[in-house]
Amino acid sequence: MLKVFGFVKRNPRLTHDEYRAGHVGYHNSFGRRLNNIRGYLLNVASNRRITDSLGADIVDQLTVNEPTAFDEQWDGWGQLMFDRMEDYVGARSPARDRAGPNGLETDTMVAKVGDDFNQLYAGSPFQFQVDEHIAMSVRRPEQKLFKLAQFVKRSASLETELFRAYLTGRYATLAATIPGLRGMIVNVRTNLDVMSEFFAEDAEGFTPEGIARREAFYSGWDALIEYWFDEPEQFSSARLSPGFEQLREFEAAFFAAAFYREVDETVAVLPKRDIPPPFYHR
Repeated sequence: MLKVFGFVKRNPRLTHDEYRAGHVGYHNSFGRRLNNIRGYLLNVASNRRITDSLGADIVDQLTVNEPTAFDEQWDGWGQLMFDRMEDYVGARSPARDRAGPNGLETDTMVAKVGDDFNQLYAGSPFQFQVDEHIAMSVRRPEQKLFKLAQFVKRSASLETELFRAYLTGRYATLAATIPGLRGMIVNVRTNLDVMSEFFAEDAEGFTPEGIARREAFYSGWDALIEYWFDEPEQFSSARLSPGFEQLREFEAAFFAAAFYREVDETVAVLPKRDIPPPFYHR
């Protein structure tokens, strides 16, 4: 499974809520129809501050070296999942998936993903591949869940592969026992190039300014952990309890930075990690 994240900054002409409406609505209506897509989630920064959702005391205790003006660099991120790199690279092509009088017809607008990049975003998305570790499969009820994103940066004294092993091992195993947890996924950013063949050669992301923006954003964190709960208090109360003190000890030893954000999640295509059927299945 190839899993790609794409962080975006809204066009300054749009308010945060206008951006949210455009991305969740018009843009997602095309993104969910990308050829051979196997999962598509959109996460938009919540209008509620993290101190309001978790509480100022615990945020102060758990936050270490949060990047300056971090929220000025993004407003949301999409998660794209494909079986193979070839499927991902070829996803932006006309899709034969529009119902017509004689069956399925080709829709060229899918190749342009709505053709609204310039209206919706400020520059190119920051697109990168992640190694996924499912600490607990997500169980989504028919109601809005509280979704928490934990951004972490490895200690400079720790090799990348060792950091990933520790993070997906002892740390994730303990964190996955938090009472009330409905899902937990660890995503470690890799250096695999997933932008060159997906975006046009003249895209803003390949300019010196675009590269500098992207690298500055990446410098603050190396992995993103997603948590799902019914209520934020379930996370807060657990992290303040003596039973999870080992998480604090791990973070002090192996994290150079750690900080949290609440996001609102939209599931456009429910992730499917099984073997795809040999027929049209979207």
